[in-house]
Amino acid sequence: MLLEATYKEGDTISFKTVAGEEVIARLIKKEKDSMRVKKPMALTMTKEGIGMVPFTFTVGRDSELDVNLATIVFIAKTEKGMADQYIESTTGIKMN
Repeated sequence: MLLEATYKEGDTISFKTVAGEEVIARLIKKEKDSMRVKKPMALTMTKEGIGMVPFTFTVGRDSELDVNLATIVFIAKTEKGMADQYIESTTGIKMN
């Protein structure tokens, strides 16, 4: 069965790692064995509900990271409400 990706380069995507971390990021490029993302944010639980924290604390916020697809369980386009929160969190731009 052929499955088409529901996301494309430039989209805000969500992916889950084999370690169980759920991450939201901007997809720069997807290749056969890896994908390049920008501004990855990991989801975490807070007192107020789901929150976002940097996926890595030792790399600059605007760095592009290559992620090995062998460590990814799934990739999907992030739903609009959460994508809007991600954009506001990473850019300061409030989405309507």
